[in-house]
Amino acid sequence: MPAPGDIHIVHNERLQAFVAYQLTHQDARDGSLAVLTLDWTGPALPDPTTVAAMQPARFNDLQQDDALHHLWVGKRPPRDFQHVGRREPLIAAVPKKSGSWPDGSEVARQRRWDALDAPAVQAFKHATAAPEDRSVLLENGEYPVRRCATRLDGAAMNLAPSLALFDALPLLTRLDISEPVPGLLPWLRTRPLIHTLDISQLQDTTLDLRGTNLVQASIDASGLRHLHLNDGLSRLTLHGTLEPDLRITAEDEGRWLTLISTDATLAWTGLPSLGELQLRDVRELDGGRIAERFPQLRALRIIGAPAVLHGLPRLGELGQLHTLSASGVFPAGDAVFPAPGHWPRLCRLWLSSVPAALGAAIRKAYAREVASGLDLEVSQLRKPDWLAANLDNPFRDWDGSAQVSTAQANKAATLYRKACTDALKLAAATCDAAALTVALAQVGRAYTEGFNALDRRSGFIETEEREQIYTAWLAIVDAVEARGGTALDREVLRAAMNEVRTF
Repeated sequence: MPAPGDIHIVHNERLQAFVAYQLTHQDARDGSLAVLTLDWTGPALPDPTTVAAMQPARFNDLQQDDALHHLWVGKRPPRDFQHVGRREPLIAAVPKKSGSWPDGSEVARQRRWDALDAPAVQAFKHATAAPEDRSVLLENGEYPVRRCATRLDGAAMNLAPSLALFDALPLLTRLDISEPVPGLLPWLRTRPLIHTLDISQLQDTTLDLRGTNLVQASIDASGLRHLHLNDGLSRLTLHGTLEPDLRITAEDEGRWLTLISTDATLAWTGLPSLGELQLRDVRELDGGRIAERFPQLRALRIIGAPAVLHGLPRLGELGQLHTLSASGVFPAGDAVFPAPGHWPRLCRLWLSSVPAALGAAIRKAYAREVASGLDLEVSQLRKPDWLAANLDNPFRDWDGSAQVSTAQANKAATLYRKACTDALKLAAATCDAAALTVALAQVGRAYTEGFNALDRRSGFIETEEREQIYTAWLAIVDAVEARGGTALDREVLRAAMNEVRTF
């Protein structure tokens, strides 16, 4: 069992080296461990003499000044942590922050910082240590650009006679660009400390970030055909409508990149060696498509809205997978989860809001892997009633439409879920078709009254929306009939809606 004083190493592919860590404390309440980054890295396992010489690593990138990387983490080291020795804990103080098990990326960040332009780094550190300089560099109405600024937007930049004016901002590290800024990218290539770019409203079909020092980029890629990423970019978020002929190029074909997107079709091309894929707020996805597009994935994280997952077994083709995390993702009822042998390097398997039967099967299949260091968490197991009320939300397409607001779409989904839940409870409570029809009619009236109230202010419900509301109600009736095994008087249920409907 892990204990304070233990020293482990883990291999970081970006560094092509092992990084050393020490467990320093264990929380008596929940068993959580504290882990400290040490100052050793190397291409091979350290010998006892090397272990005895290890000391806490110190970090000074960005705002840090001789800081430790010391965190509360989980209860058991991941299986890729290798135990190499033991010493008395090198620091007595407990950490003040919590996080996930480190993987050497903090060392890679420090080395990147050390390689930046020395005068720019010195100016940054001097400005950080000095009293805040709030003198105005550029007037901008209520929000002037001050010399202590760390962030700029496109509107302010377009007020300047030249972008060179902003070279006087030593702390500038972020840009939020929502309108065209002439000369932006050539100037950005001269500013090595700007690490984050959020850009939208692009005018060209090509965006070339090569030569910049960006670490993170968030891009509205609508209309883009070519996106060239800079070396060193580690996190890319794509928004907007991604064209099928969009091609993305990156350092080592995306091996070191984390891609975040809400587009699960993955119809664009590029990044065949992508390292991590995060799909957020998706409603449908295909495991086969993911495996074909990104066979070298080391991490896959999915957040469903909720989402229907096709081709679950195909995820087993991702043989390099280290981390798999999914929430609100629902495969077909007979889908088989890949067995542990498909993922020999898997260290973290986190699943929440999944079908109950599937979750129970996964817990059983992976129980032995936990003993060998797999971080396994399977929670929020969903029963069929929950799936019926939540998974098949008939108002999904309302969100994002020109006529319906997000708030209205969410409220419509809530009305549907409540009606579905109430109806299924009635089906479980009575087998008499006549009594069930009468009770269900009252549910239909309440459902319809909810949409009356929703439509009262803006009058957004027109012919198409009215049909969707009615079709959703019939789907609830179908589910009740299937649950109870009896036919209901649909004319009575249809009339119940029309009695109260005002839209």
